Amino acid sequence: MKKFTIITVILMTANLLFAQYNKIDTSFYSQALGEEKMVDIYFPPGYDENPNWHYPVIYYLHGWNDNNMGVMLYTLQELINNGTIEPVIMVGADNYCLPFGGSYYVNSVLWGDYEDYMVSDLIDWIDSSFRTIPGRDARALLGHSMGGYGAFRYGILHKDKFRALSSFAGAINRRDPYFVEQFGIKVFQENQPGPTFFYDFYNTGSFTMSLFLASGAWTPNLNSQQIYINPQNVDFPADEYGDPIDTIGAKSYLQDIAYLIHQLSPVDSVGILFGCGSNDQWLLYPMNITFKDSLDLMGLPYEFYDCTSGHAMPAGFKQRSFIFLDSLLMPPGIYTGTHQTNQKIIFGVHNYPNPFDQTTNIEFSLKEERKITVSIYNQLGEKIAIIFNGIKEKGIHQLTWDSENLPSGIYFIELQTDQSTTAQKIIKK
Repeated sequence: MKKFTIITVILMTANLLFAQYNKIDTSFYSQALGEEKMVDIYFPPGYDENPNWHYPVIYYLHGWNDNNMGVMLYTLQELINNGTIEPVIMVGADNYCLPFGGSYYVNSVLWGDYEDYMVSDLIDWIDSSFRTIPGRDARALLGHSMGGYGAFRYGILHKDKFRALSSFAGAINRRDPYFVEQFGIKVFQENQPGPTFFYDFYNTGSFTMSLFLASGAWTPNLNSQQIYINPQNVDFPADEYGDPIDTIGAKSYLQDIAYLIHQLSPVDSVGILFGCGSNDQWLLYPMNITFKDSLDLMGLPYEFYDCTSGHAMPAGFKQRSFIFLDSLLMPPGIYTGTHQTNQKIIFGVHNYPNPFDQTTNIEFSLKEERKITVSIYNQLGEKIAIIFNGIKEKGIHQLTWDSENLPSGIYFIELQTDQSTTAQKIIKK
């Protein structure tokens, strides 16, 4: 009886917490898809009480066969309520579709123009229907798994619309040798016995099914001649003997994040946070680790979240994502259509390299001419250097800090104006 009572109390408490979320489940008509699509929208505390305020937006991109934004909301609301982050709207749009259960956040002849639906129709509808700050510096992406790929894709290809992205357990470097080898083994195990294979989406394991999904995204073919696959509507990257088909693989790799990332540069000012668990059952951890090398070579600033979780997004990453994205997004305020009051300086992601050996570059952007002070603090909160103190005009600026003989460790860059202060953690090797 006591155990039942405890469980009842826990369920009542959970229901009460969930009921406190100001979230609506609605739909809108997408011109790109020609149909109504479901959308979940979370409104922060104070949204109804402050009718003149407008808010930044985080777009949540869900994983394959998963459309539950609600798992993020406890963390989000807790951080807003305790003042760790600014209030923000969060939007999760449905990307479930046939024939394979997901869109991969791309346009495909198999399921329609889901990328256009997300980056055009959805954003236009959200900005016209709710009190958002309609601009790049007030939009961010948070994706998991399939959505982790989507977050990177949109952050790169639509960098004019998004300020920052956060991706967990995304398939972002599918040419990673370990992934290619181990994933192939999984697919072959699901389609035994040989010596020839018949790949059937409807009667196989999850690795083969995911390969159909990826093929539908990157190599769809309604006139496929591959008689050893079902359904026969894609160019499958392996033949009936289990050997890879290089021409098909090469075509799909053109849509890999490891390839697309070369369209991004430090001056694009896209904040990047990504992570993966070392026990990821989809074999994605090694590719996420090696992807860091690409970003380092390109001089792209990023933050990597390393953990021992499986494929599910851990609570620590959710919390870190919201804090990271908040540091780069405009805060809520009275939006007049031409300016944003009390807005943050676009600052924080462009200190590179980070970690650094002795010198690091600091980039920031001002919306208007301001008197600023840029200082360095140690972990004890002691000011150890003033890099700049004076007036800077509107635009993008760069400063360089030489740490001289300071010891390795964590430091903080602080940029202060008469209206706001923002800080960024940096690490000296």
